[in-house]
Amino acid sequence: MSSATTTVRRYSPSRASSLCDVEATVVTTSHATEVFARSAPAPGGSDGGSFALQARTAYDGLRGLLEQLGAELGQVLVEKVYFRDVAGDFADFQEVRECVYRSGGVRGEQLPATTYLGQPPCRPSQAVELQAYAVIPASPQSVRVEALSPAREHLAVKLVQIGEARHLYLGNVSGQDRQGRPLGSFRRQSDAMFDAALEILCEHRVPFANVLRTWIYLDDIDRDYGELNASRNAFFRRENVRRLPASTGIGGKLHPAGTLCSLDVYALLTPEVAEAGIMHTPTLNEAPEYGSAFARGMRMALAEQTYLFVSGTASVDECGATAHVGDVRGQIERMLLNVEELLRPHRATFADLVHAVTYLKSAGDFELHRRVCAEQRLVDVPHTIVQADVCRPELLCEMEAIAIIPTKPARAVS
Repeated sequence: MSSATTTVRRYSPSRASSLCDVEATVVTTSHATEVFARSAPAPGGSDGGSFALQARTAYDGLRGLLEQLGAELGQVLVEKVYFRDVAGDFADFQEVRECVYRSGGVRGEQLPATTYLGQPPCRPSQAVELQAYAVIPASPQSVRVEALSPAREHLAVKLVQIGEARHLYLGNVSGQDRQGRPLGSFRRQSDAMFDAALEILCEHRVPFANVLRTWIYLDDIDRDYGELNASRNAFFRRENVRRLPASTGIGGKLHPAGTLCSLDVYALLTPEVAEAGIMHTPTLNEAPEYGSAFARGMRMALAEQTYLFVSGTASVDECGATAHVGDVRGQIERMLLNVEELLRPHRATFADLVHAVTYLKSAGDFELHRRVCAEQRLVDVPHTIVQADVCRPELLCEMEAIAIIPTKPARAVS
């Protein structure tokens, strides 16, 4: 493997408009510059403003960041949008989104693969927050994006080649009938959701074993998480998936109405150009031990940079039990310890994170969470913090993250 250096730098929020709250990590290799960003109205800056104004402000922040990097809106490949009220505000958001991208010459299949989530932002007064992943080519030949037109409404598919590596992103995969209506029961929707993702992968001659990361969103996680595990376990057995992907399973309201679960997928279509392996830590047992078919994290080492995909990680101990029941600070600290220890064998720390999401059961724990993160030196990273139910009723928080470190020839941690 190459010993080329990966350069990481942080975008300074102070350079953004006072109306915008923008954070970003910028990672540069010989092929491209990758941008991991979050953008939202500044806390307190949009009090009384309409949802449409807040959405426009968030996109203004994203556009301003890209312009400072010499990039364009058309180079945004993947988005996630967090709504305070996804049902009530979806139409207004779509109008703003289409207007913003149209003004940048981006239309139709050129639009990013976008996921829509009813997970209210925890920062005060914010009705919406954007996450965005953009890729700026180092040369005209170094990056190629294939525009794909999925058959289902709101299903998002994006195929990206960076250097020799080809990446597939799927968003908003759900269980629908031929007319695009959600199927009746949760189990029918969940089974159809996995089958729909597999169908798209098969179109690209890719087995599900090439999937490195999934995100699964459930409308009622307290009611349906056990049934999700049964559905996923049966699917993985049928498809002979032996190396389990990293994953997040979390609560959230979904679009359209009646959708009980949805799936986002990341797959590497060229596994021969990378070394991939499951991440472990002695502070956590393996999730399959209690019936959940996912890995605690996934390492993907390309020639220049290594990605560490940390799964949704909560206050769980080495035996799989919930730690610090009823103690919010204790759960936040144990959650962060587990993430830190997943990174440690790969010589990575919180300083190497390029992106993070924390799900809080109660938005009232936001300030405590921020204080504990500052104490643990988890700062200066694009960090989305939203309200969502976690996979056990007694769990009060969960965190997922991505770290990127330079690949070194001697690095061989599996």
